[in-house]
Amino acid sequence: MDMNVNPSDYRILIVDDVPSNILLLEALLGNRKFNLLTATSGQQALDIAKKEKPDLVLLDVMMPDMSGFEVAEKLKADADTAYVPILFLTALNATADIVRGFEVGGADFISKPFNKEELMVRVAHQLSLVSEKRVLMARMEELRKSIMGNETLYATIADELRAPLGSIKMVLNTLILNLPPEAIGQEMRELLVIANQTTEEVFLSLNEKMTN
Repeated sequence: MDMNVNPSDYRILIVDDVPSNILLLEALLGNRKFNLLTATSGQQALDIAKKEKPDLVLLDVMMPDMSGFEVAEKLKADADTAYVPILFLTALNATADIVRGFEVGGADFISKPFNKEELMVRVAHQLSLVSEKRVLMARMEELRKSIMGNETLYATIADELRAPLGSIKMVLNTLILNLPPEAIGQEMRELLVIANQTTEEVFLSLNEKMTN
């Protein structure tokens, strides 16, 4: 079992219309302390998955009322369950069946009869991916909060700078209008004009920060 996976942190939905298969999987996975959910039909699986949001679905392919492939299609079509990885439980080994399984959103296959070591490796692999996704989502949420915090800080700074910058802009405008070049020299006037333009650009940028 992958050391990064703590079984008690994950819920696995087992879907099989044969009770003995469910009991076997419950024994194997329950012994590892996974939280288990069970369903004996496709519709029951859909209802439980939507309500309980499992981290992984072990899905039998050959079921009478709704095949595992059909169940997978419905799970992937629902935004609430589309992200849940699916491991198909099947005795089918034809290439067409395997291709079909991947086409409907399956992540992997587990062959019947079950091999304990293979089952644990494949389950652990899928849950390690779920674990990595959890870490990634947590980091993205931290980044989002950080960005929102920075935007709030920038908006506060912009608001505090607008008033003094507006006063500076007014003074520069007054100087340019009332001091002719011959009184202060062409070079000084050009500096005033540049300072006024720069102040105007910064002032407009602050206004944009406040309105965005």
